[in-house]
Amino acid sequence: MIVARQLDDMNAGNTAYLLVLLKTMRRGGLSVRIVFAPRRSFGNRPFMRIHPQVEAEIEDVVCPQSVRIAGTYISLSPTVWGRFIIRLIREARRRTGGHVAIRSLLSAPLDPTEASATASASDRHACALVVAEYSNLAPTLKLMKTRAVKSVFLHDLFSLRAQAFRSRGEVPDHADISLEEEAAWVRPAELQIYASANELATLAPMTPGARGVWMRPDVPDYPDVRTDDGPARAVFLGTRHAGNTDALRHLLDDIWPRVLARSPDAQLWIAGSTCSVLTPEDHARPGVRALGRVGDLASIGGPASVGLAPTRIASGVSIKVAEYLRLGMPCITYPVALEGFGQALDDLADRVEDTDAFAARLADLLEDETGRSKRSRKARDEIGARLDNEELTAVFRAL
Repeated sequence: MIVARQLDDMNAGNTAYLLVLLKTMRRGGLSVRIVFAPRRSFGNRPFMRIHPQVEAEIEDVVCPQSVRIAGTYISLSPTVWGRFIIRLIREARRRTGGHVAIRSLLSAPLDPTEASATASASDRHACALVVAEYSNLAPTLKLMKTRAVKSVFLHDLFSLRAQAFRSRGEVPDHADISLEEEAAWVRPAELQIYASANELATLAPMTPGARGVWMRPDVPDYPDVRTDDGPARAVFLGTRHAGNTDALRHLLDDIWPRVLARSPDAQLWIAGSTCSVLTPEDHARPGVRALGRVGDLASIGGPASVGLAPTRIASGVSIKVAEYLRLGMPCITYPVALEGFGQALDDLADRVEDTDAFAARLADLLEDETGRSKRSRKARDEIGARLDNEELTAVFRAL
């Protein structure tokens, strides 16, 4: 697998997607070697580590132009160290009040020199399958001499992500490309693995020579919380990124006041690293409780909790929806939060179209213990089979 980013943060959604793929590969009988692009993989830091959960799923690591010391890879590239110094200067300016835009390099293709070095590093090791992570690395597949099956792992289509940002009046936080450009990037891959069903439906028809497979999200089978203990509460769960920040602001500013107007004693629990964007005014809002990172999500699950996904900016799969349902929570979402699942979860979550409908449905469920219990039981009983990854496992076994 060819990677061009650091793999040290399990709280990032893209690493969680990657971990699902690695585990599915192992279930399919494959062992995995990670080949890092020599400069891009370090980003703006000249050192990196691999998270233990990722490291446990791989057999070997190839990191050109670096040395490994006590588990840390240190870049020997002057380009990487120069980027690091520039980033330090920009960060210092930002912290002293300057307006500094720091854009992600994630979606930009490798330059020809780095792409060639990455392809050569991969070619030195025999394999049955080569996987480029993300569409912007897929052009590197054309440079390889291997006879292995060539594949691309698409857990975020950059063109659709940019489109989602623009639709909300936001500036994309990465290189802005068209869907046609992205389709051209991935054409060297004969196998396309998608983390999102709607992205499969969108891009696969534009690359008819390739086989497309949807990789379902692998959400832990949390302990079953059967009791509806204590007062009902709304729960918003998420890591810190632009889509979650927008959804949380919309929830607090637009939806929650409508709920309180009907149910003044309602409670809203906010969990995950997204709590870091809350302001003092947010903490002072009636009923709002910031939990931060929760070690045992089962402690906030069950039919007493109503999971919220008021997502308006999204790409890939909204993992929080699957987690809510696995946790036995009734779940309320906007349509965009379900798009990544195709139609697999349509009857397990309550889909609403606008702010008023979201607030009204939440207020209804907070008052309806019987309705919450029925939805909780259906979600727990059925979501496992609906998010089964046997199709992709079979693809790997066939290799």
